[in-house]
Amino acid sequence: MNEGLATKIKTSVQQNLKDATLSSLTQDGDVQIEPISEGYLNEVCRLKSSDGCQSCIVKVYLNYVKLLGPDVPIESARCQREYEACNYFRSLLPNSTPVPYFCDPVNNIVCLEDLSGYRIWEDVLLESCDLHLGAKIADILVTLHSSSNKDNLSGEEFELLKNKFSPHPQQVAFLCDSHFVKPFLSNHRENKACDEMIRVKIDEIIQDEVVIKATELARECMSVGSGSCCIHGDLHVRSLMLSNVGEDMKMIDLECSRIGPPAFDVALLICNYVMLYHYHQELSHEDVGPGQTDHSQLMADTLDIICITLSRYMEGMSRALKDKFDKHLVWRQILLLLGVEIIAWISGPANLNCLQPHPKGQLNCLNTALRILHKQSLSLDTKGLSRLIHNQH
Repeated sequence: MNEGLATKIKTSVQQNLKDATLSSLTQDGDVQIEPISEGYLNEVCRLKSSDGCQSCIVKVYLNYVKLLGPDVPIESARCQREYEACNYFRSLLPNSTPVPYFCDPVNNIVCLEDLSGYRIWEDVLLESCDLHLGAKIADILVTLHSSSNKDNLSGEEFELLKNKFSPHPQQVAFLCDSHFVKPFLSNHRENKACDEMIRVKIDEIIQDEVVIKATELARECMSVGSGSCCIHGDLHVRSLMLSNVGEDMKMIDLECSRIGPPAFDVALLICNYVMLYHYHQELSHEDVGPGQTDHSQLMADTLDIICITLSRYMEGMSRALKDKFDKHLVWRQILLLLGVEIIAWISGPANLNCLQPHPKGQLNCLNTALRILHKQSLSLDTKGLSRLIHNQH
């Protein structure tokens, strides 16, 4: 991080941070800045007092995609969106996000609670799989999607929410390009390093008429102006954090929050679960010694968490919205987006690090996606989906 940006961050914190429990960060002349590598969009760092007792997270929102450079512009107003989303989500679900300390729209900076006693959900799932926590995440989504749903609000209330969480066109264009365009182009080899066996399979997949139609429908589903409620908008296994003690789960990286289709949040999360399932499947034949990870058990548990998440979500939304919840439409959208997202995460810029060294696992993911997309029009229930994931036709 260059000195100019570090100075800007320290100055913004000194001027805007009013939380009395973090007074050392505004009064200590020797505040430390630790850059955090996470994030392909923003500059992210941790500010710590000289004694290490107080800290916060600071995000600086660039007007372009950090990973790709100035040629790919994106709205820096994402800073206000993250701040407002944290406050709104917490009004529906207390403590469901980090505490948002302040937003500095002049410098495009947001200051957030440092979740130092938490672990990334992906890291947890590599070692253990608590089905109760999977159900808890589904319940969080039910509350978010139903409480902000247009069928649960007056016309005036939903219009205010739409204005507050209207999509940022450049941001939506970038996300749709990353998820639904780049992974399906003939030059997909440029997206990231990947085993040639996988790339040959993708060459075949992108010519599949069912896949072509599915990506078109996915783009339409995610277009600006579509959607019935407030969604997280980027809910994968690295945008959830679990406390080291207890079962406190928080959503992070809320800058993509907008009015959108609820199926997207569910499908993206399940997509990552499917990839983790095939990761554990690849390692399930290893001998398990004392203190070692039992991937065979984790494989079974991950399949269970997929089923629990989906059934819990669909049942919860049906209870919350009653006959106003179009469960058949939402279920079809989940299956559609799930199949497309799995392919996109293998072929496109997105990445699940644990699966990268396992081309056979990636191939299994692609085959699972194909089975889902080819059979989504059938009466496919949760059990049927689990059979498809488990390589059973």
